[in-house]
Amino acid sequence: MAKAKSVKEVGEKKNTPKIRIKLRSYDLKMLETSVAKVLGLLVKSGAKIKWPIPLPKKRKLYTVQRAHFVYKDSREQFEKITYTKLIDVVEVGDKTVEYLQNLVIPVGVLVEVRIY
Repeated sequence: MAKAKSVKEVGEKKNTPKIRIKLRSYDLKMLETSVAKVLGLLVKSGAKIKWPIPLPKKRKLYTVQRAHFVYKDSREQFEKITYTKLIDVVEVGDKTVEYLQNLVIPVGVLVEVRIY
């Protein structure tokens, strides 16, 4: 009868933490500069990354009446577009977390960091 191999015999992978960074903004130029800052720090720290993945933009449309009485049929439309980029850190470098904690991002960019 064949003996079942244990996990150590098969070869256990390192259980290194992975980081997923999601950046969102209404302004595309501000988002691109923030992504460039994050990528620069990640490369500097020695982390292995997957390049920024552009996610589909979300478009929210608002319709507002221009007048409330006589010209009620006249309407105006506004839109709000949210741009999103995703960065996956496959292997964490020596000082990756320290660099990410000291990162300065503009106010108009939302940053979500998940460690899994």
